Amino acid sequence: MNKTLTFKTTTKLFSALAFLLLGATSCSKKNEVTGTSYVQVTNASEADSPFDFYVDATKETTTPLAYTQSSAYVSVSSGDHPAAFKTASNGVNLTAFTITPQPGLYYSIFYFGGTTVAMQDDLSAPATGKARVRFINLNPGVPTAVDFAVAGGATLASKLSLAVNSDYFNADPATTFSALSTGTTTELIHITTAIEAGHIYTIYLSGTLQADLQATVLLQK
Repeated sequence: MNKTLTFKTTTKLFSALAFLLLGATSCSKKNEVTGTSYVQVTNASEADSPFDFYVDATKETTTPLAYTQSSAYVSVSSGDHPAAFKTASNGVNLTAFTITPQPGLYYSIFYFGGTTVAMQDDLSAPATGKARVRFINLNPGVPTAVDFAVAGGATLASKLSLAVNSDYFNADPATTFSALSTGTTTELIHITTAIEAGHIYTIYLSGTLQADLQATVLLQK
């Protein structure tokens, strides 16, 4: 039985009408929404070969995405479309799903460890002189929820379980962050950045085990 994956826009999981990724288990009425949507895809799967992103059987990525690489935003017609990640070397499906993006909205899809997670992006301008950053943990080997904080300073996001994204936060350029085991001062990884004012980022943790935990700073805008 195929999985159903719903879009997430905050630290709480809930169904959202804006965007659905779901296994095609039955025929359904064609979504009649028209317009253009935008999707960015990321390979956060340490164990998998580089892959391409397909929509309506058309390859949308210009080059295969290796581990920690992301595409630019791809323009997609709004409404229902079959989509897939396919291994670049032989075209084998890693996963197939349906996307239902809404007009004018931006989305991120991350593939990690055989799992796909999606979320709506907020590309609103940062505060003057600031960058905007959100966080997500995509490393299944981390045994507890994760807090994200300014290194040596305030906690920004707390109790994020696997594949649950935070809200966006304004941050100073070149801020260094820490990922910590929730409720402790135990630093899982020190995250040095070169984030710049006026830009928007997602910082995600990847890897298979806590021992190979890696932090990647993804530019969204």
